[in-house]
Amino acid sequence: MAETPTTTSTVNAQGAQDVRRQKIARVFSFAAIGVCVLSLGILWNQLQRYPRTDDAYVRANTIGMAPRVFGQIVALPIKDNQIVQVGDLLYRMDPRPYEIALARAQAQLAVVEFDVKALADSVQVAQAKIETSNAEVRRADAEILRRKADVVATQARAEYAADYLSRVKPLLEQEFITADRVALAQSDMEAAKAAVAAANAGVAGAEASLVAAKTSVTSTKSEENKARNALAQVGDVNVRVAAARVEVDDAKLNLQYCEVRASVDGWVTNLNTNVGAFVKVGDTLFSIVQNTEWWVMANFLETEIEQIRVGQEVAVYIYAYPGHRFRGTVQGIGWALYQANGATQQSLPDVKPTLNWVRLAQRFPVRITLAPFDEKYPYRMGATVTAIVQTEGRDPILQQFGLLSSPFKAAAETFPASSSGPTDASPTAPDSPKATAAPKSQP
Repeated sequence: MAETPTTTSTVNAQGAQDVRRQKIARVFSFAAIGVCVLSLGILWNQLQRYPRTDDAYVRANTIGMAPRVFGQIVALPIKDNQIVQVGDLLYRMDPRPYEIALARAQAQLAVVEFDVKALADSVQVAQAKIETSNAEVRRADAEILRRKADVVATQARAEYAADYLSRVKPLLEQEFITADRVALAQSDMEAAKAAVAAANAGVAGAEASLVAAKTSVTSTKSEENKARNALAQVGDVNVRVAAARVEVDDAKLNLQYCEVRASVDGWVTNLNTNVGAFVKVGDTLFSIVQNTEWWVMANFLETEIEQIRVGQEVAVYIYAYPGHRFRGTVQGIGWALYQANGATQQSLPDVKPTLNWVRLAQRFPVRITLAPFDEKYPYRMGATVTAIVQTEGRDPILQQFGLLSSPFKAAAETFPASSSGPTDASPTAPDSPKATAAPKSQP
């Protein structure tokens, strides 16, 4: 019975300790819950203030290389995924058919120029003949006038001779004149009539000469017109020669198309042909990814668009380089999306009935221009990206306290506004490669 008080005291002490432990456990539990709630609140705040998306991809300009002429490839010095520079030979096609075509066009041009020269000479000859025929017409007109004057004069003499004969014949019966005198008057009258007939014949001959001269002018003008039409001269330009020269230029251009050189710096991709292959016009043989301009096409929810402005800096994380951060700048925000519902048909909107209870926010494309890349971290078109927009010009609170170490865990990480190039995702990440002070562009 003497041990009972001791046992009771021990039990009471243990009960008090258990109570204290329970209180401490409850305090720590509430503290942990409070920390979790606070952390989630801060994280949610950062997510709301700094829009981010992983529905983003690296983009670049691509140039599809397709032949402009048909033929066989005889040289292909490039390989798939090779970098090329402006002026590098990409491929060469068999030029012999196009060299022959050029020679044929040049020969045809020479023939046309010869024909045109001959036709031009014909036009000049015809013009000279026309001038000669016009002179003949003028001479015939003058001759007709002269002959008609002769007719008038001879008719006057013939009338006088006839009148004289009619006056002297009665005198012969009265023997006032001799018979010789009457015979002479008769002869003069007949000679005058013959002169009138000759003068009329001269007029007819002159008129015939005039008709012949005019006919010559008409026929010569017809020959001139034919020569001019065949000459095809329009002002100072000869159409036939110009057309032949166009054929020569076209043949030269086709011959130049047989050799294709790079027009931009970039990487060869999707090379799907080889030497000896026959290719057709317009068939894409490969593409060149231009390495001078890169951007990210990021799709942000329409609820986040209000916070995004052109010129804001963006933290870009490419999945191929975990933990490495690239610099970007918002270049523009898309203004339209294709939407079948509500599309206009026959001038009236066609709105289909919907039974959706949950409306999903649309995503609008935001174009983010990327800074020139470091040679260690080249961009690749189509690479998946996480983009975080720095909307307030400074790092999120979590980044300032060093609580973010990976772009795949960080929901609101960004970089300082004074950053001039790619930097580490977190100063506490030991395996993150350090960025260079100034990014170098890929040659």
